[in-house]
Formats: sequence, structure tokens, C-alpha cells
Amino acid sequence: MLLMEYYKLWDTPLDAEAWALFRTLRSDGSFEGLERFQARVPPGSHEFVLFDRVLCDRVLCAFEQAGVLMKHGLMHPDLYFDAWASPASAWAAVETVVRGLRESRGDGHLYANMEWLADKANAWSATHQPDPA
Repeated sequence: MLLMEYYKLWDTPLDAEAWALFRTLRSDGSFEGLERFQARVPPGSHEFVLFDRVLCDRVLCAFEQAGVLMKHGLMHPDLYFDAWASPASAWAAVETVVRGLRESRGDGHLYANMEWLADKANAWSATHQPDPA
């Protein structure tokens, strides 16, 4: 039941826009480093507002929330990792920028649950092979 409520919360038209922005920033190399990211998405710019209000609030926060729910035993890893986008792949794309933002903002816990979830996803994937149907 919780997984279905999670889907309702994070599967909206705004989320589609957020994922489109994520894919654009990933494909143009904007996540390759904090300096490159800030040149492409300068603080205060329209792009930064989109990043902060759309991508962070809809994509990164979805993973952040899943990490919290899973840490506290409220979401089962098998259900989540088998049905949702890969947190490990998303984390690999944004890790450098998030680490830079942690340092620049003095917030060592920024998206820490997403990072935890990505590590958990990697461990889960190592022990769960796709069903060769």
C-alpha cells in the first residue's frame, strides 16, 4: 500500500518535467563538477530555480524520501528496487555536484538518504539478478 501511495506522490506531470531537466543536465555534462554545474545553472538564474524547485523537489527528494522510508523499515527493498528508477544511477549522475553543494552550503547531510539508498540499491542489485523470462 505504501508503495502505491509513493507512486501517487512522485508520478505527476511535474515529475515528468523534473526528469526531463535531469536528463538534459546529465547529457550536457552539467553534473560533471560543481564549477561546470554552476556555470550552466548559476545561483539565482531561472535554470537554478528549475533545478532547486523542480529537479531537487521532485527527483532527488523522491529518492531522499524512499531512503528514509526504507531505513525505518516502511518500504521493502525488493518492491522499491524492482519497480522504481535506479537510485544508484541517479546518484552516480549527481554525486559530484551534491558533494560540492554539501561543502559550499556547509551541509554534510544534504541528500544523505539518497546516497544511502544508492549504496543499498547497489548491494541489492548484486544479489538479485533479473528473471530471464
